[in-house]
Amino acid sequence: MKLTCLKLLLFFVFITGYSFAGNVTIIDTFHYSTVLGEIRNYRIFLPPGYEENPQKRYPVIYYYHGWSQRYFGDTSHSSTGIDKGADNGGDNLANFVKTHDIIVVKPDGYNRRPDEDYYLRPYNVSPVETYRQFPLYFPELVNYIDASYRTIADRGHRAISGLSMGGFMTFWIAGKYPGLVSAAGDFCGSVEFSVGPRNSPVEYRHIDMYDNYAGVNVRLNYGDKDFIRYYHKDMNKVWTQVMDNYEYKIYDAAHSTCGLTEMYEFILETFKNPPAKPEKWGHVDVYPDFSVWGYNVSSDRDLPGFTKMEDVNADGFRIAVREFLPDGGLMPYVNLSVTTAPIYEKGQAYLINDFNLINGTASQKTIRSDETGRLKIILDGSLHEIGITKKGGVPVISVVSFEIEDMPWATQRKDVSVSVKLLNKGIKIAENVTAELSAFRKSAKIVKNKSAFGSIDVNETKESQTPFVFNVSSDSIEIVKFNLAVQDKNNNVWNESFEVPLMPGKPEIEDFIIADGREVTVADAGKYSLTTILGNGNGDGIANPGESIVLLAKDGGKLWRTFLYSSDTFINPFGMNIRESDNWGRYDHVGGSAKYSVPMIASDCPENHPVEFFAEYWLPDYPRHIIKRGNIKLMVSGKDQTPPILQWVKVTGDNTIQVKLYDGSKIQQVKAMFTFRKDLNTFFEGNLDFKGNLNGIVLNDEGKTGDRAEGDNVFSHRLPEQGFGLFSVEIEATDSFGNTMVEKWPDTCVLH
Repeated sequence: MKLTCLKLLLFFVFITGYSFAGNVTIIDTFHYSTVLGEIRNYRIFLPPGYEENPQKRYPVIYYYHGWSQRYFGDTSHSSTGIDKGADNGGDNLANFVKTHDIIVVKPDGYNRRPDEDYYLRPYNVSPVETYRQFPLYFPELVNYIDASYRTIADRGHRAISGLSMGGFMTFWIAGKYPGLVSAAGDFCGSVEFSVGPRNSPVEYRHIDMYDNYAGVNVRLNYGDKDFIRYYHKDMNKVWTQVMDNYEYKIYDAAHSTCGLTEMYEFILETFKNPPAKPEKWGHVDVYPDFSVWGYNVSSDRDLPGFTKMEDVNADGFRIAVREFLPDGGLMPYVNLSVTTAPIYEKGQAYLINDFNLINGTASQKTIRSDETGRLKIILDGSLHEIGITKKGGVPVISVVSFEIEDMPWATQRKDVSVSVKLLNKGIKIAENVTAELSAFRKSAKIVKNKSAFGSIDVNETKESQTPFVFNVSSDSIEIVKFNLAVQDKNNNVWNESFEVPLMPGKPEIEDFIIADGREVTVADAGKYSLTTILGNGNGDGIANPGESIVLLAKDGGKLWRTFLYSSDTFINPFGMNIRESDNWGRYDHVGGSAKYSVPMIASDCPENHPVEFFAEYWLPDYPRHIIKRGNIKLMVSGKDQTPPILQWVKVTGDNTIQVKLYDGSKIQQVKAMFTFRKDLNTFFEGNLDFKGNLNGIVLNDEGKTGDRAEGDNVFSHRLPEQGFGLFSVEIEATDSFGNTMVEKWPDTCVLH
């Protein structure tokens, strides 16, 4: 009896408060987080009999609260609780734990220091404003809970859930750590926020992240009166077409934890038969360094971006770093290191085929696995297809691209011909390759399902000899996923997949204007207006070569910025793709944004060349955003009179200046001029240690003297040591037509 009392006393040493709801023990307590560098609070719900059955272990569901809430329940705000008693109409955490052998942990998302004003927004998302990175804290919290309570400490018996902003966190964390959870349940979650490191935040949209959930059962509950529901409908149009582990249910409810019992029963069913680790998987991450499924990826990226891995298995993977998803500009100037999971033979030599899908170059090198069976592969941020084979191995075939034939883009209600390109990244030739196409969903009908490729040599790409043909009859289908079964004459088989977005070919949007460096008043944040300069050019409202334009659709007496897609070869040369955001948070309080494009017209675009765009814009109808789509046709005329555009300037720790520019033609020369800031360098008189001339420094994009990647429009030069000082910098750039820009970068840089 004394031992039991002592055990209970020790158990409650760090408890700040506890209560009972029926036979459920509810404890408010805390632990120290080394990840966040502070004490973090949490509430834990322990099921009946937890103390009486010391040998029994329990699965765990983590619950992430929403805006204005805390781990202990509600603040003074009028939101509805979900903890116990009559909260949420009785459909709450304590009542579920009361009748199920489950532990629920409710971490605190509060994001303020004790000396700061109280703030209702949790988790450091939209805006990104503190160092706290709550996704990075999740593995530490899991380890602490598993060490402190009698959990079943494996991913098969661990899940995550959350409401609203906590629902957003649920999908983000589950997608970031699929090796830690087997199920994720989102209640009315926001679908987009700004997230990530404070100095390099990105717009994170769940609609783009479906590859992250291989091996995780995923569910969304939302109400038919929820103010976010139209964003949920947008996401469902994509996720239901490309995922087989996703489901959703709509309830007679507003913004709430609707259907909590059904959601948690869905999770408990997952615990009975957890999904296995996938044989092939993909992953997208906003952090420069991350780990997933035993792979460790690190980089020196300090700019906003996404590292995307695809088709990862023992045969290799595809990887790239992009400015945004799904098709943002690549970042070859980023250095990457990929350390594989320990899935290879220890201490053995493996042939690494590295095929750059942008410039078509291939390289081979031999890497020996370490004593644990891992391989370390060094890359840059371009688009790489990596093959991993041993001596005496086999061909390895992968789908690297596809092209829509005889139409500008794939559309509904028409036979669509698609040519597929395969790569052999293995060690032997693949002879007499054939492939058969099948649809992932019944929404796509396959009209012609077979094609041949002939023989494909090592590091060779081949297009299908005849196109595959499919047809989608429903106008509501916006993306289709296909499986491609590939086989060679030796009966080697490769199962590949790819997705094709669908865009309507009409109606035509005829009432529009071209913003090419002109001041315009446009609709902003749904119901507001903004007067600004859009595009880059001479501002005459005519599309000229070398200009970056924004197409503005006229609708309801306002001008709406449009998202654009074109397959025209004279649009967005050199792999550039500029996309901006019109955030609607002021209007609908969700966090989503309407995207709009700033396409660049190539300088060598012929006179009177017609260009066709698929266009999309949003109209407000609270709480809806009405999505309007159509095609826009315009004519390009004139000549390039637009100088290069400066995107950013950086000076790295090794005294290398990097300047990102873009232009419709090849940029001929870039110079940097440094000015010593006497007004800022007040800690010493002058700067006698500087060596050489800091004016007219010529930068290069040739992969030398500090430049990391050739031809990526990042011009660089490594300066000699100068002695410490603060400088302003001015950039001069001239394109191949003699158009010159001179611009002072607003930030101060440090040279040493």
